[in-house]
Amino acid sequence: MPALPRHALRSLAPGPSRLIRDCQYSSQRNAQYPSRSRNAVHIQTATFASSSPARHHLAGTAPAHHAYVLLHTHVPPAEYPPKSKSHLWRALTMKGREWGAVANFSWAPEQEVHPAYTGLGEGHDERDREAYVASVFSTARRGRVVIPEITLADVDALGDKVRAAAPQEEDRLFLYVCTHGSRDCRCGDGGGEVVRALRAEVTKRGIEKDVFVGEVAHVGGHKYAANVLVYPYGDWLGTVQEVDVPQILDELLAFHATHRSAPVETLTDLPPVCPPYWRGRMGLDKDQQLALISK
Repeated sequence: MPALPRHALRSLAPGPSRLIRDCQYSSQRNAQYPSRSRNAVHIQTATFASSSPARHHLAGTAPAHHAYVLLHTHVPPAEYPPKSKSHLWRALTMKGREWGAVANFSWAPEQEVHPAYTGLGEGHDERDREAYVASVFSTARRGRVVIPEITLADVDALGDKVRAAAPQEEDRLFLYVCTHGSRDCRCGDGGGEVVRALRAEVTKRGIEKDVFVGEVAHVGGHKYAANVLVYPYGDWLGTVQEVDVPQILDELLAFHATHRSAPVETLTDLPPVCPPYWRGRMGLDKDQQLALISK
């Protein structure tokens, strides 16, 4: 008897029924986009009502933050150590608390990297050598702010630099998947499948200039793997599987087309994207995330 595919095995794992959640998702999509559902089968049952606890089990699990700082690395997260010893990352994490920033490492084949430093801050002698190109997303700016160089000497002034910088690629959608396998195998396996499927789907549709796909280190919540971070909106999605990718990408593109011109101060009030997978959003704390998903 042939082995079941990995995504099928995971769908049989303990937790909220995958079939129920998919039906919830289809039901909601049909209600939100009726023109796409003329030939769809509608399931009429209270199980799929918007107030269903099963639909909200992920909401409120994204960490509260007002900015996300991504340090560009030369190697993918699959090659990262389980826990970072980077002095620069630790300094950014501590200083970032003052202005609501979270720091992480990221990689993509086309991502800009610092030419003079190729490490990850693991060596004792690298404290003063660490330097990265960085992408920053924040609630104060639409789009991505690119910082050509961040070193330990720049940490204290980074918040002011981000607020003063002009954002780039304001119309582009940025998707980051946690693939940090040495931290948790679920991120390496499930995240790896999802990021490969995303890249393949984006390439197949010819939208590489509109959608960036990258990989990040540990984001918190291994049990929610695969985790997909959606910027510039700052939405975090969890329990995404390879089979979900085409449908979720459809949803993200439709959301982006509708809200890409929304004033930056209104972004936190937008409806959650992909609600059954929605963990939360940049600019909202846990209570605010739960309140938004309940509207």
